[in-house]
Amino acid sequence: MKKLLLCASVLAPLALLALGLVFSGRLSHSAPDGGEIVLQKESPYQTVFVTRKGSVLTLHGGSLAMNSSRYDTAAPTRHVLEYTAVMCLALGYVAEPRNILVIGLGGATLTKSLTLALPEARIVSVEFDPVVVDVARGSFDFAPEERTPVVIQDARRYLSDTDERFDLVFLDAYHGDYIPFHLMTREFLSLVKSRLAPGGAVCANTWSRSALYYRESATYGAVFGRFDHYFGERSTNRIIIACVDGPPPDRATLAARMQAAKDRYDLPDVDLPGMFERLREEDPSWKPDTPLLLDDYAPVNELGGVERRAGGGEKP
Repeated sequence: MKKLLLCASVLAPLALLALGLVFSGRLSHSAPDGGEIVLQKESPYQTVFVTRKGSVLTLHGGSLAMNSSRYDTAAPTRHVLEYTAVMCLALGYVAEPRNILVIGLGGATLTKSLTLALPEARIVSVEFDPVVVDVARGSFDFAPEERTPVVIQDARRYLSDTDERFDLVFLDAYHGDYIPFHLMTREFLSLVKSRLAPGGAVCANTWSRSALYYRESATYGAVFGRFDHYFGERSTNRIIIACVDGPPPDRATLAARMQAAKDRYDLPDVDLPGMFERLREEDPSWKPDTPLLLDDYAPVNELGGVERRAGGGEKP
């Protein structure tokens, strides 16, 4: 009995100490990659975290395992995550884009890069989570201007309500570790197509390692016909680019356009010609009987994350 009392007298203070550390937050101040949690906020939809490792801030939506955006405070124009740089290849598909829509703000890496590259363009960002917008402004140095407004609304509702036509539409919306089903279906992509101006294009961030891969390809093909896609070298991201007026230009034409875009636009550390040559894969294909993703049936939750690398699709 004395031994039990002795053990209790030793363990009780330790238990109280541990409990105090938990409630003070000191036991939960590290992220999976060793970064420090510097912000945690609850939104109506998810828990939003910001972590810091060295000079790099990471935005996590829903879980610390999901890397939504990264921002290097020591190199503000650097694309820390590869996929946002790859999405800039869309600038080689549209001549002088003036009206641009970005669906999914995140840490605003893509929006800020487009704002720098296209000083005369209007760039509208649509983000459904108001806390993400607050974090982008407070932690990721995003400062919306008159020509770069942010709309807090579901993207599909926004596209249904607006009658604007856009030269470029970027799709980069995620909820946790998958794209919301209503932003992947044939009906949604048809709505996007109807909001593209003549000569316009859509550029979508998707996964290359997903059980939805072929269904997604078939769905884009059903709406846009032939499209181009690019695969990350250090990520599992696939970037789809489709044109409203028909198939994309041939390889030689696009190669020349990428060089012209690199010479024209202020895109530090973004090698458009190099990425075009290294990352583009010819002629996406799928079986003719591949099911489409439809409003009536789009099993995104069940299939979207299969075989996809953890951590938002990209190596740290």
